[in-house]
Amino acid sequence: MNQLIVKYQGECKKCGQFLEVGQPAMYEKSMGIFCVGCEPKDTEEIRTFRLAKAERKAKKYEEWAGKREREANAQLNSHSEVRHDWAFITQPGHIPFRAQMIKADDRAFESLQVAKGFRWKAKNLLNVRVAGDAEKERQAKREALDQLISKGSKVIDTIFGEGTVLSIHKKSYRIQFNSKCGPDQFFTCARDKSYVRPVI
Repeated sequence: MNQLIVKYQGECKKCGQFLEVGQPAMYEKSMGIFCVGCEPKDTEEIRTFRLAKAERKAKKYEEWAGKREREANAQLNSHSEVRHDWAFITQPGHIPFRAQMIKADDRAFESLQVAKGFRWKAKNLLNVRVAGDAEKERQAKREALDQLISKGSKVIDTIFGEGTVLSIHKKSYRIQFNSKCGPDQFFTCARDKSYVRPVI
């Protein structure tokens, strides 16, 4: 979050205090503007503000997608009296109305694809992440692996291949890998638990 000088009048997202032009404030694009001292510092509070802004933006994308889908479906279901008339559809030669309908249908299909993209954006916007999320996910993987791997377990590493666990530490396993680095000398090193998987 960066400190800046307010260029446009607004309100603090946390306390609602009016912010005058020229006043110092704290700002982050994903959350908005805050009074100096009001800016969120706790990770869950940051997540709450980011999620609130993301939900507002996602709602707009959903509305745009819905509007495009309604208009496209109305077009694709229009002119039912001729849409399934095979004589009209297959008649040779240029029929202006048929050509117009085909162009309108093509635009409708394109609009449906755009709507699909809007819904994808809306869904991804709600996947709000803050500092520390990646490490929490990695720690959860480590804890899950500790239920499957013990001293002497055969494991496979994403880089060094298969090996045997020699010792278990808080975040890593010390592993003797099968690949030799010299005559009768196996390669041994500590690897983050999240990088290995048990050999089934």
